[in-house]
Amino acid sequence: MKQVIFIFLLALASSASAQIYRWVDEKGTVHYSNSAPPNGVKATVFDRDAKAGPPSPESAECYTVRCQGERMERRLARQQELDVRLAAERAAATPPRPRGLDFRSYISLSRGMSEGELIVIAGAPDLLFSDVFAVKHYTYLPTHVDPFTTTVLVISGRISQIDRVRKF
Repeated sequence: MKQVIFIFLLALASSASAQIYRWVDEKGTVHYSNSAPPNGVKATVFDRDAKAGPPSPESAECYTVRCQGERMERRLARQQELDVRLAAERAAATPPRPRGLDFRSYISLSRGMSEGELIVIAGAPDLLFSDVFAVKHYTYLPTHVDPFTTTVLVISGRISQIDRVRKF
């Protein structure tokens, strides 16, 4: 007789522990427990061993670990896609590093040279300003190796003026 009562109580305890209670207290804190909530609290009972089918994407009422994990995986995938896209946008918006103009190229320049010769000797400028009167300002920014800003004024395709100023 004692064995039958013991087995009955064991079965009752295992079935009771198979339920999970979820409730929200007056402060708005969500609680999960395998014991019954306090009196007067409306609780949702979940069967721990239940194998729910896949929830609909619009369903936010699924509280199983599987549903929460799936939603978290989707959120993490969206966040990772957003991070990759933002990193690509930042890389595209970042201006290229200044190339500068080394001293050898600077001393090779002289007034009267053509714009083509300037490009061959000095390379592409870091900044280029031009206006409607065929006046162009080629600017080579300072670098850690060469701390000078070099500005070359080209008028009608010929070098008119060369300025070199130490910046740091």
